[in-house]
Amino acid sequence: MILVAYGTRPEVIKLFPVIRELRKRGIPHKTLFSGQHTGLYEDVKELVPPPDYTFVDGSATSRGSTTLGRSFMKICKAAERLFHRNRFDVVVVQGDTTTAWALAQMAFYNGVRIAHVEAGLRTFNLASPYPEEANRALISQLADYNFAPTRRSMEVLETSGARNPFLAGNTVVDAVRIIREEKDIHERAGDTVVVTLHRRENHRIMGRLFDEVDRVARENPDLRMILPIHPNPNVRKHRGRLKAANIEVISPVGYIEMLRMIGDARFLISDSGGIQEEASCFNKKILVVRETTERPEILDVGLGRLVGADIRPHVAWAKEPVDGVVPSPFGDGHAAEKIVTVLTGIAAL
Repeated sequence: MILVAYGTRPEVIKLFPVIRELRKRGIPHKTLFSGQHTGLYEDVKELVPPPDYTFVDGSATSRGSTTLGRSFMKICKAAERLFHRNRFDVVVVQGDTTTAWALAQMAFYNGVRIAHVEAGLRTFNLASPYPEEANRALISQLADYNFAPTRRSMEVLETSGARNPFLAGNTVVDAVRIIREEKDIHERAGDTVVVTLHRRENHRIMGRLFDEVDRVARENPDLRMILPIHPNPNVRKHRGRLKAANIEVISPVGYIEMLRMIGDARFLISDSGGIQEEASCFNKKILVVRETTERPEILDVGLGRLVGADIRPHVAWAKEPVDGVVPSPFGDGHAAEKIVTVLTGIAAL
């Protein structure tokens, strides 16, 4: 039996193609929702069937009012009970979340094999992204099977001693392909700039970043900037700094609406890892508001530029049209098929 575990919106987005492929092939599997992010999960829960198991209990931890340590311990404790009461051949975790790390560690302690989707991404800086860099590296050392999204991440796995690396591609490309087909989302050359800022390591300079975005808007009246503001209070408290007439601060949007916004955007400004990948699916440029990125492929193909906190000097580059169609460096949109083919063999062992 295969267990597919998720606890955040990005995990649902990147694992629903795998779950669909398992169902399509009739492969026995169960799903688990850890409850790490209950609010954001509501937006994407229709992408997956109702979970067979859930750790949601209505506590403050489930609602998100917690620390990293408390969230980790709560998920570990619930996972320990789950593995004692049920037998699984393999647990599938994705990426670098607290859910993924906690499930991987508890699976390891209970003799359950681990399959790590989106393995091998690295900045080699434990402070950025924090704590995700540590989570992802630790999971890959425990995992029995590591699914790399790119050739670069495959090389990281091979040189770090990770077991059974497979080059599969990133399932986000599958997800965007499926949703675009089902929801009829297209690319357009609009005048909007989508801005998202939320990363934990940027909280200490978030006020400076908001000031920088406001200056970009004032200096570029031809652009219409849209910022879906993150619910984290360390982000929201800076909302008043955005005073330019051509900035629209809106409530957080659903994933499908965000894809529509990316499709309509002229370019993007973001500190999100996922949006770097999604920008490539729409052939859009992105200014990455970070000092490092575990997705350097977006820089390699000329669609991304690392700007740190200095956004304004790079706006002229971002406004220049992309030269032709640049294939996404993160895969061909069929990663889930490759992953499930391997998982089928694992479950049969």
